[in-house]
Amino acid sequence: MPIRSIFIVCCLVMILFTGSEKAFAGKHYDIQKVSDSVYAAIALPSGKAASNAMFIVTGSHVILAGAHFVQETVRELVAEIGKITQNPVREIILTHHHSGYNYIDVDLPVNAEIITSWQTWQALKSEYRQVKNPVTFFEKGLTLQRENLSIVLSNTDFGHSKGDLIVYVPSEGVLFTSDLVFNRSIGYMGTGFMREWVISLEFLESLSANIVIPGVGRVTDTEGITQFRMFMKDFLTEVLRHIEKGDSLAVTKKEFKIPQYINLPGYRTFFEVNVERAYGELKEK
Repeated sequence: MPIRSIFIVCCLVMILFTGSEKAFAGKHYDIQKVSDSVYAAIALPSGKAASNAMFIVTGSHVILAGAHFVQETVRELVAEIGKITQNPVREIILTHHHSGYNYIDVDLPVNAEIITSWQTWQALKSEYRQVKNPVTFFEKGLTLQRENLSIVLSNTDFGHSKGDLIVYVPSEGVLFTSDLVFNRSIGYMGTGFMREWVISLEFLESLSANIVIPGVGRVTDTEGITQFRMFMKDFLTEVLRHIEKGDSLAVTKKEFKIPQYINLPGYRTFFEVNVERAYGELKEK
């Protein structure tokens, strides 16, 4: 199956995850209050949200963070944020963007400023649809001070894609990893940079966040990051084993075995594209 088709499947196939402190369950997201100022938006299986989002309510406005935004999901988020606070959405932290998807991450509230990595901005502005929002992009790190909240943004450079951002609110112990972490699930890895991704996961673990909002799956903690890193290492070790044996990609896919993960949601759906990406990436190095 072509990578584009696989990615579209990613947007349509999700697993229902539950959590505490629900604010509402809409068509696309289940909203959960996870700290004084932070809410997680967990993608629902029947909706069009391909991954989780989060938003931060400050004294004057709301900061929305995530990726894979389409019109329907943005409208729902804005509407439901309006039920929680009268403050408008004024900033959108775009955690990553996959090039070639002109219908994603463009239809955002026009009065909101997009904040993102320079790599994500390069990917976004390469689309034929023009972004109408003001944009701030940065190279390595950026800290937003909004009233009494410090919001720390870090560019991981290479991971799930080029220029993945993490969002950390240290005073509330909340970390949003976006698609760098899939919690108890296997997601799309078809644009990943495998060795760098593992290094990024080790960095995320070092933050020791109490609350972790992953890209896919329910809200977790640092243990959720550790579990996904262990999967990544086992997955890549198996790919490397076949490369070192001189196996072709076809043989690798046929004989690939990590039985302890085979029943995780998404494993079979993304098996082909994930192994192909890892094999090509690791073989080149």
